[in-house]
Amino acid sequence: MPRLTQEEVIRHLTPPPGVSMPPYPHIQDQIYRWSLLSAAAGMAVETIAWLFLPASRWRAVGEGWTLISLGVAGWTFLVWLRSWRILVRGLVTSGALVAPFLPVVGWAFGLSGAAIMAAKETHCFHFRAGRIIPWYTLALGVTMLIPRPALVEGLGWLGLASLWTWLVAARWQLPLFEI
Repeated sequence: MPRLTQEEVIRHLTPPPGVSMPPYPHIQDQIYRWSLLSAAAGMAVETIAWLFLPASRWRAVGEGWTLISLGVAGWTFLVWLRSWRILVRGLVTSGALVAPFLPVVGWAFGLSGAAIMAAKETHCFHFRAGRIIPWYTLALGVTMLIPRPALVEGLGWLGLASLWTWLVAARWQLPLFEI
C-alpha cells in the first residue's frame, strides 16, 4: 500500500463542492478500526467452529460476533455520500437483526455491507485486499446456499478472515482521520 502524506490525507478527506459531511471525530475512526478488527476476529471464530467444532454453538458465537462488529463498523463508516452511509448501515443492521431467525439471510445482508466497506477502502486507499473481498464474499455467499462439507465452509471462512485481517492491517497504518 502506498504511504499517504498528511497533505494527501487532507485532500482525500475534503469532500467535493456541494457535499456536506457530518462531523467525523478521530474517536469515530478508532471505533471503526477496532470494529473491523473485531469482525475479522469473529470470522476467525467462525473458521475455527466450522473446521474443528462443526456441531457446536461456536458457529452462532462467530456469526453474532462478526455481525455485531460489522454493525458497529457500518455505523462509524466514513463515506461522503449520505445514500451510501444509509445503505451500509441498513445492510449491516438488517444482518444483525435477521441472523437469529434466518442465518443465511443475515449473513447475506451483513457481508454485503462489509463488501461495500472493503470496496470503498480500496477505492480510497488502494488496498489490494479490498479488491478481492467483494468477489470472495459473493463466492462464499453462493457456497452457503448449497450443501457443502464443514471443511469447505471452514476453508471459505479462513480465506475471508485472512483477507479482512490483511485489509485491517493496511488500514491501521494510516493516520487517524478527523473531519
